Amino acid sequence: MNTQQRDFLKIISAALINQPPDFLGYQLPENWKRLHKISSEQKLSPMIYDQLYRLPAFQRAPDSLQQKWMGEAVAAAGRQVIQTESFARVCDELTRRGIRYVVLKGISCRVWYAHPELRPSGDEDILIDPENLKVCHEVLRELHFTNEESINVPDIEEEQEITYLAQDGSLYLEVHLNAIGKENAMQKQLNEQFTNLLDKTEQITFEGHDFFVLEPTEQMIQLMSHFYKHLYGSGVGIRQMIDLLLGIQKLSEWIDWDKFEQFLKEHHMQKLFAAILNAGTDYLHLELENIPGTFIRKKVRPEALLDDMFAGGIYGFGENNDRKLSGFTAVEIDSGENKWKRILFPSRIRLGDRYPKLREKPYLYPYFVVKRWFELFLEYGSGKEKRELLKKRMSIAEKRKQVLNYYR
Repeated sequence: MNTQQRDFLKIISAALINQPPDFLGYQLPENWKRLHKISSEQKLSPMIYDQLYRLPAFQRAPDSLQQKWMGEAVAAAGRQVIQTESFARVCDELTRRGIRYVVLKGISCRVWYAHPELRPSGDEDILIDPENLKVCHEVLRELHFTNEESINVPDIEEEQEITYLAQDGSLYLEVHLNAIGKENAMQKQLNEQFTNLLDKTEQITFEGHDFFVLEPTEQMIQLMSHFYKHLYGSGVGIRQMIDLLLGIQKLSEWIDWDKFEQFLKEHHMQKLFAAILNAGTDYLHLELENIPGTFIRKKVRPEALLDDMFAGGIYGFGENNDRKLSGFTAVEIDSGENKWKRILFPSRIRLGDRYPKLREKPYLYPYFVVKRWFELFLEYGSGKEKRELLKKRMSIAEKRKQVLNYYR
């Protein structure tokens, strides 16, 4: 980690524990810009700015950067208020119509933060019973949402989610039909443990509204699965790690630790979880003393994981999308699937994300596979520079494999 990345963690730590940050600021404008870039990449600019604007040292940052940072923070906090109100209307109407749902991530995590508005979220996610999709779709259309994908496609229950956008732009909503996705063997295996989730919920109140969330043990298993899924894709961000750590901290006395430990063991996540805990105590200075000792492994260092999270940003793709091929390579570790098979013969679900027509006409799979081959050739095989790009991206993917292997 470089200086700005370490300072970023110091400032986040202060925000989480309600203490002034151990941060002296910078003399050079370039360093302030690097810190701002990190906070933007990790979608935590509001939380960082809320700590910085009080510091005399922040006055040494360029005026234009101070104004930009403030604008981002205020806009993000305002969007969260509007988004929460829009989401509450959706959830209230689903409940009124007798459609069971459960919130995944988003609000179910923000409730753990001292200042929830500083934990931005670009969308909200709910899980419903696939049998209720058509009724849910009707409700959302009545509430003036437009859907980005058709629900009238074969094998709709194999899809992970259908996305909707409020016509007034107040909410981007993902309606999940399963908890993790079914794109590859790893996701299918993770999904197998999530049975009857809608029977395992509890109600919380947030900003004056009631929402259904998963009960603590299932919620932590789902969040850890989501973290793991994205880590083995292109990567995962700091915010997802903070969500996990705060959940563990706030819910520790209600978590079935034996069940959670068995889950980690079955999916080879014990070392990864230990690294996350060590990042929480060593870098974010969170009090996690209620975690059973069997989960603590101080020798499992989190630095390689943190470096990977900073390199990838919140969505894991990194600058210039250079981690684009990492997911194909990384999944070999977990599922044993050959990376070239996944690259050349992606699942229908994955290919359908690229070619929406395939969702409606699955029998066109061979045609779109060949079409994708042609596009891959144009992207990587039609010139020296493009072949160098492929070599670079494959090299990044192989280096990520070393990191992932360390945490298994």
